Amino acid sequence: MPQSETSGVGARAQLDPAEADPLSRWQRVGAAAAGLLLAGAGSVAMFTSGNGAGTAVALVAGSVFLLMAITGMPLLGGRLMDAELMMGRRRARLIRRARLGPPPEARRLLDDMLLTDPGVVEDPHAVALDFALLLSEVAYAADAALEPDRGLHPLADPEVGDPLLVLEASAGQRVGIYAMAAKMESGRLSASFVDRFTARAKDAECDVYLLVTAASFKDDLRSLAVRLERETGRPVGVVDWSIRNTGLRRGIDDLVHRGTRLPGQGAPQ
Repeated sequence: MPQSETSGVGARAQLDPAEADPLSRWQRVGAAAAGLLLAGAGSVAMFTSGNGAGTAVALVAGSVFLLMAITGMPLLGGRLMDAELMMGRRRARLIRRARLGPPPEARRLLDDMLLTDPGVVEDPHAVALDFALLLSEVAYAADAALEPDRGLHPLADPEVGDPLLVLEASAGQRVGIYAMAAKMESGRLSASFVDRFTARAKDAECDVYLLVTAASFKDDLRSLAVRLERETGRPVGVVDWSIRNTGLRRGIDDLVHRGTRLPGQGAPQ
């Protein structure tokens, strides 16, 4: 975390754009005025006062306020001698707001946090919310891709290897749709996970598999898709959900066109 510190007098200020909301215009004006006043007083005191500690504190405080005014970063906390004050954390506040808000607003807040606070990917609450939003978005997209007179069947309590949804395509194929990884997740798959997933997915009641991921790293998922296709004989596709503007329709159509077996035939024995 960026910080300015003068250890000799125990003065410290903490500022971070990822941890608090940016200052308003008038707040920045006030910070600039306070910074100029304190920095000026400290500069004068350097030549007229014998209190070196007090002069250093005035200079540090003035510099902090000027930095706030220039960058718009708010003061998160500070310590002077033995007194310390810490402000509330922006990340936890925004995660709570996202959890309580509608999915589009929650997604916007999470995407903003990813841009301003890279450390949010280590927050388990944020990652869990990100994956819950992925499930919701994929289910909504699957419903939008559903053609008239066709069914969309969610699975109750799916386990590793079970599809989130099974969609009936126009040609009668059953498309198993899997939400694999959210944007905040690494996208890496352990060998034990791949084994468990493949073993159970073989018995899934679908003719093709569609794996949806928003994670930037996709090599492990592509390897899983290759293995699953090799061991089941069924087409497997991967959809990049990181930009969320492709939808599922194209991925479903590509898979259906690749399918060569009759609907319900399943994997070769």
